[in-house]
Amino acid sequence: MTEGYRGNCLCKVSRLGNEGLCTLMAQVLNGDPGAVRRLAGDVTPLLVAFYEGQAQAGRIHHENVECLAREAFLAVLQYAADYNAATPFRAWLLHIARTTLLGNLPANSVAPLLNSPHIQWAI
Repeated sequence: MTEGYRGNCLCKVSRLGNEGLCTLMAQVLNGDPGAVRRLAGDVTPLLVAFYEGQAQAGRIHHENVECLAREAFLAVLQYAADYNAATPFRAWLLHIARTTLLGNLPANSVAPLLNSPHIQWAI
């Protein structure tokens, strides 16, 4: 189970909760110069953990984890103005991480729904 452990275990002691992450996002939107750096520090380990899980599941290669985490963080900044504080921050973050993942998977790695052998009889 610990094979391939990378030392990115998330420590709950220093993790911001939903309220703290929402406050930090508001600071980013208000132009606080240090808020983006603080947001990166809090969000990047979550993104890396998500993508490492995808690598362990065989969906991506381990060497792509850091690149995908950076790309997802840039998407967080791009869509920051769309964030609704009523939505749990981590759920919003995982939506962005999944969208980034799907955008980077080869087109042939996701089988189209209509090609599924389980529904061919219905077509």
